[in-house]
Amino acid sequence: MKFSYSEDDFVFRTDPGKKSLFDEQLREIWKVKMTNDCFRYQLGNLQTKILQDKFQFVVQLNIKRAIERRTPQMVSDIVMPFDHEKFHFGKVNEKEIIFRIQPEHWYELKPEDNMEIYKHALLINVSPLEFGHSLLVPYIDKCLPQVLNFDALRLAIEIMLISSDSYFKLGFNSLGAYASVNHLHFHAYYLNYNLYLESAPVTHLIGRCFTLTSFPSEGFVFEVLQKEDISEVTSSVMELINFLVEKRLPHNIFLTRGDVLDPSKAKDCGQCSVRLYVWARKAYYGAKNDLSFNVAVCELAGHIPIKDEESFQSITEEDISTHLRDTCHNIFTDIKDDVKKLYE
Repeated sequence: MKFSYSEDDFVFRTDPGKKSLFDEQLREIWKVKMTNDCFRYQLGNLQTKILQDKFQFVVQLNIKRAIERRTPQMVSDIVMPFDHEKFHFGKVNEKEIIFRIQPEHWYELKPEDNMEIYKHALLINVSPLEFGHSLLVPYIDKCLPQVLNFDALRLAIEIMLISSDSYFKLGFNSLGAYASVNHLHFHAYYLNYNLYLESAPVTHLIGRCFTLTSFPSEGFVFEVLQKEDISEVTSSVMELINFLVEKRLPHNIFLTRGDVLDPSKAKDCGQCSVRLYVWARKAYYGAKNDLSFNVAVCELAGHIPIKDEESFQSITEEDISTHLRDTCHNIFTDIKDDVKKLYE
């Protein structure tokens, strides 16, 4: 099945639960595949609680994902060559494919390119962490390693914009930041709870780059408010990503709908923002640890899947904040001035 979209399908005003054609098709196909046992387990209704403290962490008990997910690949660097012998998304069963994605307007952007390069794919994540959990795989047939590039990031931003549901999220883990497969991909899912990051105050650093220091996971923030922002924001973010790759600093990226970053522009804008968070973070290589949760992209954003019942019952905001701060604070402090120089 193919899903095509154009710039006319971009949505700049969203509501919780409001569904575009993209949302309707993704949700319906995903539900059918869950009913038809295409996943490793039935997701069911996850036990969820909101910690009633400053950061309103969304904590969910998901024991099955911790036990039954595919064993992550061992990595030793944030840039590693693609290995056709290991598992990659080109090897998935046909029943795991939701649809191929075709951005129609990209033909106008790159008329000299062959049509085959536009075959991006959306797959189910067979070990889901939430409803609709899918994998966005840019250029799936090209077998690209898990290193972000301009077109992949642009695609992710545009997929955010063709969803009209403010609960829709996208995330990226680099190697060394809990990416489990060395094949270029994003995670996509619906989280029917509000996150602190959707309205977190930020500080303008320079140009299109802001900083997040009001949250335990400190990082960099960008936003898309209108169609004209997409290319410029993609370029700005890629400057940062290329800097992090050059420095061999693992990183996570999270996209969500939220408040306009500059409150003074909110009234004039009259719409929500696509907030894009980038965290440079402490490297983690090796098998997943035995902590109650691993600090990957959704955890850095304040969505905390927990592996065991005891930890779910006892975890506190301070426990979570300590892990997030330990993951990001020192590196953020070390590189903040260098990042500012990137954009001067």
